[in-house]
Amino acid sequence: MKKRIAELMAAVMAVGILGCVPVYAEDGVTEISFPTMWVGVNTNTDWFNERLEAFNEEYGDTIQVNVEEIAGDQNYVDKLKVLYSSNSLPDTFNAGGYNLIDSMQDQLVDLTDYVDDEWKSLASDISWEVNSRDGKIYGIPYTRQVIGYFYNKDLFAEAGIEEPATTWEEFFEQCDMLLEAGITPLSMDTADSGWVTSLMLCAIVGQTDEGEEFMNTNLPTDYNTEEFIAAAEMIQTMFQKYTTSDAVGGAYENAASNFYMEETAIIANGPWMVSDFYDDTLVEEGFADKIGTAMFPGSVMYNSGKIGWNIASTDEETLEATLTFVKFMTNEESQLRMLEVTGDIPASEDITSDDVYPLVNEVIENGNNAEHCINDFQSLWYANVVDEISVQYPLLAQGEITAEEFAQALTDAAAKN
Repeated sequence: MKKRIAELMAAVMAVGILGCVPVYAEDGVTEISFPTMWVGVNTNTDWFNERLEAFNEEYGDTIQVNVEEIAGDQNYVDKLKVLYSSNSLPDTFNAGGYNLIDSMQDQLVDLTDYVDDEWKSLASDISWEVNSRDGKIYGIPYTRQVIGYFYNKDLFAEAGIEEPATTWEEFFEQCDMLLEAGITPLSMDTADSGWVTSLMLCAIVGQTDEGEEFMNTNLPTDYNTEEFIAAAEMIQTMFQKYTTSDAVGGAYENAASNFYMEETAIIANGPWMVSDFYDDTLVEEGFADKIGTAMFPGSVMYNSGKIGWNIASTDEETLEATLTFVKFMTNEESQLRMLEVTGDIPASEDITSDDVYPLVNEVIENGNNAEHCINDFQSLWYANVVDEISVQYPLLAQGEITAEEFAQALTDAAAKN
């Protein structure tokens, strides 16, 4: 444990040196701190920079947002954990859907009395539920999770596949058809909670009524269920037979790159990825025309709330400024621009736009028509359980542990809370 903390501290110091430039506020200007992972190639970078500029134009004479750039989801979460351990969380942070509320709740501001009816109307009820604990609000939602999977229609056609599978049995049959055609079926990963892989894992769990209930349970403590173990067995098969050699140890970026380069035929991910399909620095021209959207087999879609902005300001003046910033970043215009720039689905069900890529609307339609709607693991599971996934996936992939042992390892991690 001491070694781990030392490593995290070293990483934090390195990130701080590289990503934080000293700034000084003028008299009468309240400073607030906000570290962000929305830098570089992150899909939210352009949106954040646009909205920050708009905020500065409106409030820059009274509020100064000191932005610290931290590249990489896991680096970001690791730094927040270290800051929490030293009781020095920033005024506000957004961990991209990771559930840090339950592990950091004692240092977060109870926002219940600050969220009026107008602000509350800007997100769906389920979005507020995900951001609340025991009836108290600890996070401000700005997007929803609506996630299925994308597939390459040209690669499917090469393998003789006409339509996406409706059952997992058929899904594996299609994977075999792709292999026979010399095509690697799946993009997968293990690092940073194995986001792409875990979307598949949890979708398999969610195909039954019991599994759907499990996937919508806040802070589950027992993963030793029939549905979860069966799903882990299928993930083990995917690792061992249907994915790329760099999946074990690989991060999301590896999985995405393999799909962009048409090295794989399928990737599970949300509609924020769609804009990349049109980016000629990432893909060949016309790539988007090759891509289709699908529900997960069993008519499963992620269609749920997402943890948003947390606030940890410690004095009233700074808290007021932080609330102004967060309210701006989650208002109707910010959610609309998030949809248009990134493809992320607004927390409000009333915000729509014709100025989005058609694939985004297809994903939303799939979500509206799914028989089983589940929440994502990062929003509901204990943070240390999410961390444990990256430890256990390589062992599962390499056959060093069984699906039962994988489930037990997550159960053991949950028991530590």
